Amino acid sequence: MHRLDNTIQRFYRVFGWFRLKNHKIERKLLLTYPLLIIISITVVSVFAIYFSMFLFREKSKDNFQNILKQISFNMDTQLKQQDLDTYLFIQDLEVKRFFNSGGLPDSPESYQLKINLRNLLTNYLLSHSNIERVVLINNRNEIVSNTDEPLPLALDEYRKGAVQGDGKMVWMNSQILPEGKVVIPVLRQINDLSTLKNNGVLLLFVKEKIFRNSDFNGELVVLGKDGYVISSNDVQKTGKKYTDWQETDFSGPTGSFVDKTNGIFLNYYKSEYTNWIYLFSIPTKELYSGIEIVCNWVIVVAILFTVIGILLAKIIASNISRPLIHIIREMRNIETNDLSVNLDYDGKDELTSLAATFNNMMNRIRQLIARDSELQRLKHELEMRALQAEINPHFLYNTLEAINWIGRMHKVDEICDITTMLADIMRYSINRSKDIVTVQEEYGHTQKYAGIQRIRYGGNLWIYMDIPKEMLACTDPQANPPAFG
Repeated sequence: MHRLDNTIQRFYRVFGWFRLKNHKIERKLLLTYPLLIIISITVVSVFAIYFSMFLFREKSKDNFQNILKQISFNMDTQLKQQDLDTYLFIQDLEVKRFFNSGGLPDSPESYQLKINLRNLLTNYLLSHSNIERVVLINNRNEIVSNTDEPLPLALDEYRKGAVQGDGKMVWMNSQILPEGKVVIPVLRQINDLSTLKNNGVLLLFVKEKIFRNSDFNGELVVLGKDGYVISSNDVQKTGKKYTDWQETDFSGPTGSFVDKTNGIFLNYYKSEYTNWIYLFSIPTKELYSGIEIVCNWVIVVAILFTVIGILLAKIIASNISRPLIHIIREMRNIETNDLSVNLDYDGKDELTSLAATFNNMMNRIRQLIARDSELQRLKHELEMRALQAEINPHFLYNTLEAINWIGRMHKVDEICDITTMLADIMRYSINRSKDIVTVQEEYGHTQKYAGIQRIRYGGNLWIYMDIPKEMLACTDPQANPPAFG
């Protein structure tokens, strides 16, 4: 638990600077806006690059498949035409004589026949530029060819291969002639048309280079039966078992694969006529070489817009924070008792309402301060008047007290009585702290007033007051009238 707390504390120390509440508004905007802009542009750029790569790959796949399909169609057309052209040898009389003749191999007739057949084969090659060599082999192991070069394999190998076709063309694995040329042997068993007896073998050596396409930057491989290489850009692979994509499933008519380990993109197309598989492989680096320009432009545009976004964020942050800084500066002037502050902000945003509210508040404060000053002035004036009012009664009390003592000194009782009663009346009128008094208090005040009047008028004034004792303590006789009995 203690270790977890330490980890959390270290995390806050490292990333505490990113807490927005610890920064000013301008810095908050500069921390958030560019970050959001960078994230948005990065996401869009990555998506654009990957989407472009996907579209480019799909477009390339369709393009390669169409090219392979066209190559397969062209090759099938040539092979079909060669298949038809080989019937020339089956129908030719001299070829039949060569396969059916039982004469001696060194006889003049046999020698002339071979010369004629060689001329026939030479003429055939002149009209078929994709064939390197034509060989006729009869059952007596006699050979007629347009050249005297030896065959790459024994005659029995060619006989066994031809038997598998039973009169149809049979394609063998690629071979290399003694002169170094790569060829594809094509066999056809020649049967007697009347007895269907095997008379010999027609052997064509097709040039392997007819499968090559100079428009391809990658590698084109043609696979025959059992996965042997019929044609390849790499001569070392020709005629051997194809091992580069052993685990690849070529069961479908067409398809594509990506070898992420070796960085290779592969397309294949299977011929409907020969069942050959046309493979085209290209490094993904070369495949996406054209898209590098797109990626570079996306990166340049992303960087450009990021810089523009940061500059705009700086301008926006400054425009937002500048009025706030001005408002804060004006507000701080209040701390120096400068109450004449009045915000002048021209706009239609929330800061306008804030400035108006602040100005209204300052006007109200100034009004309250002026009112408070006026109240303080009035209070001081009233205090002075109250002090003056207190001075006058005391002066009168002292004066009456002086008259009272003069009367006592001269033994004039009327003067003493009248000054005492007058002082009591004044004290009762001035110092009364309550608005409602009892009947007894008012009765005493009335007696003092009547006493003064009796002294004034001598014995000519008589006043009678009849008040029940029950009413002396009353303050409101109408609210609670006494009960007289």
